[in-house]
Amino acid sequence: LSDDVDGKLYLGIDVGSVSTKCAIINERDELLYATWTRNDGSPIVSTQENLKYMEEVIPDTIERSICGVGTTGSGRKFIKKVISADLDIDEITAHAKAAYALNNKIDTIIEIGGQDSKFTVLKDGQVNFSVMNYVCAAGTGSFIEEQAKRLNVTLEEFSDLAENVHSPFTSDRCTVYMERDLSVLMGEGWDRASLAAAVLYSVRDNYLSKVVGKSNPGDFIVFQGATARNKSLVAAFENYIKKPVHVSEFCHLTGAIGAALIAQEHNGN
Repeated sequence: LSDDVDGKLYLGIDVGSVSTKCAIINERDELLYATWTRNDGSPIVSTQENLKYMEEVIPDTIERSICGVGTTGSGRKFIKKVISADLDIDEITAHAKAAYALNNKIDTIIEIGGQDSKFTVLKDGQVNFSVMNYVCAAGTGSFIEEQAKRLNVTLEEFSDLAENVHSPFTSDRCTVYMERDLSVLMGEGWDRASLAAAVLYSVRDNYLSKVVGKSNPGDFIVFQGATARNKSLVAAFENYIKKPVHVSEFCHLTGAIGAALIAQEHNGN
C-alpha cells in the first residue's frame, strides 16, 4: 500500500452479498487504505464497521481530504443513499476499471463472488462483453465455504488440501446434485483432500458451462474476488484453459478500488 497521502483522496465501497470492502486511493491511483468485513445480513452495519475502522487508523487530515465517494456491489444503491455518496457503479464496470488499472494487459476477467459469478471480456480497458450468473449457487464462493465447513476445514486449509490431488467425479449442475454426490463419496470413504478437489473442479466446471458458455477467454486472464485467493481453484482453471490465470494481491478489493477510481473521474480528476 502507498503512504503518499498528499492531495485529494477518493473512497470506494463495495457492498456485496457476503462482505463489504472499502478502499481509499490518492490522485495517482495508488491504494492507501483498505478494509473488509462480513455482512452477516446487515450491509449498513458492515459499512459502518469499515468506516469506523478507517476513522480509527487514518489521520483526521486524510478524512478531510476525501473528495469523492463511489459505491458498487449488490447493495450499492441503498448504501449510496445512506451515506450520501456521489454515485453508484455496477459491479462489472467497477471490477473492469480496477483490473485495467492494476494491469493494462488484461483482456479477460474471471470473477466468482459470494453469491454470483461474472465473466467479462475487455478491449483497451473497456468492457466489450460480460455475463453474470446470479441464479445458480453451485459456482460461488458461498458454496465453497459451505463445503469447507462440511469437511471441517478452514478455507485456507481447503485450498491446501485440494492442491495436486486427483478427484472423483461430481456433478456441476447445481448445489443439490453436487451435495448429493459429495454425500455418496463421503459414504464410500473418499478422503477429505479428494473431496475438496472434487468441489473445486465442480465449481470450475459449473462456472465454465453456465457463465462462460461458448465464449472464449482471451490471452491475459485475471481472476478477481476473494475466491481467487484459493490457489487450487486458480490451478483448476489453468489446467482447463491451458493459459496462465493471474491473481492480484488486491483481488478481493477490486470492486472497491474500481468504485474509488470512477469516483475520482466523476469529480474531474
